[in-house]
Amino acid sequence: MAATEVEVPTPSTDPNDPLNWSMARKVINTTFVLATTVAVFAAMTMQTIFWQQMTVDMDVTFDQLNWGVSFNVAGLAIGCVLFIPLSKKYGRRLTYVASTGIMAAVSWWSGQMSTATEMYLTNFIFGMAGSTNEAISEITANLFFVNQRGTVNGFYISCVMLGNFVAPTLAGIQAAAQGWRWTYNTCAIVLSLLFVLFLFLYEETKYIPLSVGDSESTGFDLDRSTADDKTPPLDTKTSQHWRADDLEQSASLAAIPPPNSYRQRMRFVTTTDEPLWRNYITPLKVGMFPHVLFAGIQCANAVIFLVLLTSVNSIAFSSAPYNFDTAGVGLMLIGPFVGNILGSVYGGWFGDWLIVRLARRNDGIFEPEMRLYILGLPALSMGAGLIVYGVTLDHVSLD
Repeated sequence: MAATEVEVPTPSTDPNDPLNWSMARKVINTTFVLATTVAVFAAMTMQTIFWQQMTVDMDVTFDQLNWGVSFNVAGLAIGCVLFIPLSKKYGRRLTYVASTGIMAAVSWWSGQMSTATEMYLTNFIFGMAGSTNEAISEITANLFFVNQRGTVNGFYISCVMLGNFVAPTLAGIQAAAQGWRWTYNTCAIVLSLLFVLFLFLYEETKYIPLSVGDSESTGFDLDRSTADDKTPPLDTKTSQHWRADDLEQSASLAAIPPPNSYRQRMRFVTTTDEPLWRNYITPLKVGMFPHVLFAGIQCANAVIFLVLLTSVNSIAFSSAPYNFDTAGVGLMLIGPFVGNILGSVYGGWFGDWLIVRLARRNDGIFEPEMRLYILGLPALSMGAGLIVYGVTLDHVSLD
């Protein structure tokens, strides 16, 4: 007998459940988020490419510019803690519309800044606003089944690296031709366009299931008094049977509600009644599990590698013996991007393929830690890459 795959989570019959959306509708909604991911990470990371020009134009030092990166990362960390629980409580749409608008405004500001203080402030706000992009995990869970999420996350990571590596490369080329301020203006134009698209086209993906026994959704009140009805009282057995029949009929009526209107799909707030503080506490509790802690540490190491790479590249390759201009410094990021594409296929598509096979061997039961089995190779590769990068850079610099 051929094995069958069971969709997890189990989809409902509600056409408004994002899991029931057509694949085209899911792809469109996700594409908006992925496009914003590229723009957000480009805006946050491309400044290191311009350091060579900014030291002259703004009369700042490399140390001050490096502090700017620290402000950026600090804003990213604080923003994740503050804003992601809010997106879980009040919905994803408002989060993305607001953050994209703020990022666009700060990009326009960055193109005009002239002091170190402005540089610190813009970097910090970039980090705070860009942190909401981490809500992608919630959107992925809302739209896709478990065996699809690795592939979607692979696309997400590729877009992160497009923003971190390819976009700064293009920004460096533009800065060499037109100056660093125009690259911020270009980024601002893109983010402003994305803000308009999010405002009018991006749908809320947070879904609140209808309760079968909800009188407001079914129109039937199980607790109504028979004294108010114009029907004679029933005996207990008959009454219980009557209530069960009405409940079944009520549930069938509530099972397939009408699709939401455009105005309902574009609502800014979709709130649930769980305490907000619980959303802040839950990550701390979940982080106590070893497999979650391991994945978090590996993710943190990847971020450290990224910050280290972008900062050191700008300082080392713009000076002797390399003497690269902004275009040359930007092109140094092509290598990490190529490696990331391979890693996204490995951790995305291959990860989804593997968990299906492992679940079949586990009597059809999927366990989240099955995704961790493939993380050994990336951990070793990342460590080896850091060593090779540092050693070769140091040896060439000594020549």
